[in-house]
Amino acid sequence: MLVFCATVNADHKPDAEWSWHVQSAGADESRLAVHQRDQRFGIYDLDCDLGDVTEGESGDDNARLQLLSLPSGPQELLIISCNVGAHSQQITIFDLARKSKQPVFSATGSYSASWEVQDGELWIGYDEPCDTGPSVDCPDGYITTFVQYP
Repeated sequence: MLVFCATVNADHKPDAEWSWHVQSAGADESRLAVHQRDQRFGIYDLDCDLGDVTEGESGDDNARLQLLSLPSGPQELLIISCNVGAHSQQITIFDLARKSKQPVFSATGSYSASWEVQDGELWIGYDEPCDTGPSVDCPDGYITTFVQYP
């Protein structure tokens, strides 16, 4: 399956198909402006820190942003992974085709949250406390949940 990942530029560039600019960033909230070509597409308020945002799939502790189109799903998904508070990480997805400022998906992991494309499908993983606390099946007290979007 073919997956399309658009290049999203860190500074607004009128000649780029999509670009973005962090208008403000703090430990508890950030504001992101997204542009399509030479027009502002929308302003997105997030409850996380985009101060160190970079482009591409998640995989480290930095905030990440990527525009993704899946062959079997929605087109033009804006996926943002970012830090919340001292330890938590959050994944937020906006479906740009809906032109809504509300996310279509959001999950916050106690310590980690990540996403990846496998065989043309978007998978999101985040950790959460085990219902039973630390046990033989859950030695660290946290279990990672994986969900497919959509």
